[in-house]
Amino acid sequence: MTTSIMILGCGNMGSAIAKGLVKAKRHRDNTLILYDIYPDKARYLAELLNIDWVSEINQLDRPPAYIFVAVKPADFPDAALLLREWHESVFFSVLAGMEIKELTSCLGGTRKIVRLMPNLCVEVGEGVIPTCFSPSINAQEREDILFLLASLGWVFESEEKEIASLTALGGSGPAFIALFVEAMMDAGVYCGLPWEKALKVALQTVLGTVVHLKESGMHPGAFKNAVASPGGTTIAGLLKMEDGGFKASVMHGIDAAYRRASKTTDRE
Repeated sequence: MTTSIMILGCGNMGSAIAKGLVKAKRHRDNTLILYDIYPDKARYLAELLNIDWVSEINQLDRPPAYIFVAVKPADFPDAALLLREWHESVFFSVLAGMEIKELTSCLGGTRKIVRLMPNLCVEVGEGVIPTCFSPSINAQEREDILFLLASLGWVFESEEKEIASLTALGGSGPAFIALFVEAMMDAGVYCGLPWEKALKVALQTVLGTVVHLKESGMHPGAFKNAVASPGGTTIAGLLKMEDGGFKASVMHGIDAAYRRASKTTDRE
């Protein structure tokens, strides 16, 4: 049976979810619909992906079965006014700092809510997707929802109290990794390589390392030791990085992201 899926908000995360669902060919089995307060954004993305869009919520004949809410947290109370009559829909929230109880309060009454904190890698089907369910979602619905989300990456159930930690590690993580890749590229350029070649080498090196660690199950420290020969080039580079506090900088960066996620009150 065809299921209707609406993505409410076509910013970075909403667009990534839409692209990920299309990449996974979910638009063939389901009806995907885009909506944004700025209709041109929805229309542009819909035309790019060859899926449906609406300029007004009331254009829909019936409520979608699933609704991904990807608006700014500060805009959600207004958006909720448009959705309050859709009592049978399942709402997927990617809003930072808004717990299920607050989302339910805005929508009114008992609602089926799935709180997610995915990262932008859902666009290519390799996201990290911690998931929390409201009590009103039954076992069969959970199974169907997890199956849908699995097309976007690694989906797993989590407790809401872990969301801030998972936001810092998985949600912000791609930016930290991109910064590291950029640093590797810049280092390659400094050592005399064209930036295009340096970037390709950096990307493949990161990819190969990640695949190896994932498939082998080896601890990262053991893998590092396997690469670093006594008195060799790798250990010399590692010493210099540790002189600059590399590991501590990464840990402090993730901790800072965690603290911000734990204290989200400005609804950014």
